Amino acid sequence: MPGYFKKRRGPQGPNKNEEKVIRAREAEGAARLAGTIGSKFPSVKSLKVGLTFLGAHGQKLDEKTMTLGPDAPLLFTVPCPGMCGRGSFNFGTKIAETVEAALPFSESGAKCPEPLYAGSADACGCEVRCRMDVDYFPAPPAEKLPATAPPAGSPAAGV
Repeated sequence: MPGYFKKRRGPQGPNKNEEKVIRAREAEGAARLAGTIGSKFPSVKSLKVGLTFLGAHGQKLDEKTMTLGPDAPLLFTVPCPGMCGRGSFNFGTKIAETVEAALPFSESGAKCPEPLYAGSADACGCEVRCRMDVDYFPAPPAEKLPATAPPAGSPAAGV
């Protein structure tokens, strides 16, 4: 009669706590690689972002307000709190447009296009409304040029 043979298991992967630590390190590395607001937009003193998340039927799901300084990471992606569980909203291009146009504030919105579940034709429908208030450093005063007399023979010289 054959003896007892214990079934060998393959090598085990990381447990849930180790996976959590790995995800946190990856997010920290991504933030470090992205740079800071001050490095990309040196004229920005602070950036206040107000987010309001609305459900598919217009009910308020969540509201967040973030104040970012020049040393904040240059990541403007926010996860969707809706039922899809995997959608995200990226406000990087809208913030860049606002700062390049030197606008004091900007408002925008978006809907989550992710399907509710795999193979579903229905989209998540979670909506986000964003208001960004940008505070800029004061512009350095322009140097005044000394008043010069117009060249002789020009119409402005009164000849």
